[in-house]
Amino acid sequence: MFDDTFDFSEELRVKILRLMYVIHEQGIHDVHMGGLLRILGMPGKQAKKWDDRVLSVDENFAKYIEEFQMLRDAPVQTIH
Repeated sequence: MFDDTFDFSEELRVKILRLMYVIHEQGIHDVHMGGLLRILGMPGKQAKKWDDRVLSVDENFAKYIEEFQMLRDAPVQTIH
């Protein structure tokens, strides 16, 4: 989903994906990156660089996020 042109920290990428999941659940499938970054608190001058980018998400997006969340929430198992 994020290519090399998205020079974001891992923390910001996770926030973007979480917010995109909420937006997707509301039936919106095209996400304006500049607006999304402003919602997340990025200053307008920086977010303006992304005003020409729109990310489109399909029906597989929610499944991807849910699987990702399950992996993150899975208990860590150790082998003795």
